[in-house]
Amino acid sequence: MNYMRDSGTCPVTAIVPACRRQDKLLETLRRIQSCHPAPAEILVHVDGGDSVIVEAIRMFDPGIRVLVSDQLLGPGGSRNRLIAAAEHELVANFDDDSFPANLGYFTRVMDLAKHFPEAAIFSAASHAKEWQNPNFQRIAVPSGCGCVFRRSWFQLTKGFVPLPTAYNMEEVDIGLQLHALGGMIVHDPLLRVVHDNVLMREVDAGTNALVLANTALFSYLRYPVWLWPVGAWSVLNRLVLLLCWGWTAGILEGLRMVPDHLHKHKRYRREINSPSIFSWLLLRRLPKNLGDARIFTDGATSSIK
Repeated sequence: MNYMRDSGTCPVTAIVPACRRQDKLLETLRRIQSCHPAPAEILVHVDGGDSVIVEAIRMFDPGIRVLVSDQLLGPGGSRNRLIAAAEHELVANFDDDSFPANLGYFTRVMDLAKHFPEAAIFSAASHAKEWQNPNFQRIAVPSGCGCVFRRSWFQLTKGFVPLPTAYNMEEVDIGLQLHALGGMIVHDPLLRVVHDNVLMREVDAGTNALVLANTALFSYLRYPVWLWPVGAWSVLNRLVLLLCWGWTAGILEGLRMVPDHLHKHKRYRREINSPSIFSWLLLRRLPKNLGDARIFTDGATSSIK
């Protein structure tokens, strides 16, 4: 099916939150523009007011809309601004080091939107494990490095909590919020992105501490008080994983910072009803198959170079 406008674009906004990594960002923008069709609009949010990156984007392509925040909003806060500024209902989200794996990426986005008109998010696949199941799946948590929001659904949520380090908070929080609203997240193993990051063998102490604190923050912000023990269990599980991985640096600092971390962000607390939480937790463990993802494959295998 041909979704291209006369300009060779389709009615999708592509968004990229950017912070410091100029070379990776420009490569991501190049890859997005290489798609056929390309998105009709590309928005970049430059976090922390980095004027060098702003100028680099304008030299790369002055047609790209650039939003800037002097305050460090983090990836979630950046995405809140980007989605609010988007002109199109379908908003394709990338990191500054992730990009479409295939030339037909946005054609597939349009096919998905037609096939699943009720879906709130389409979640892309970024590694081999996600490609093994050939079916569409209803999942609980979308991919952070590549997904497509329906803007109207996102606007029903409270958005992302602005955290400079958002691991273990960002995707799970928006996934639970949308689930509670009745929004469906569809994972497509053929909607593929390349995540150009290096898997860490170890993590720095500061990041480790914040990830542990974010695990507690998620439960505090969204769970009813009587379910906070479930959140405490999540923190314990995370602690065990870190110890098993040998990522011990920052663990004690993370536990110490939990009370202040929760207090600092308490204004974002909006609890979700317990039936929605239980059904979401079940969905995290048991995603639901939604049929064969190979029903449309045009452009799904033509790699971007």
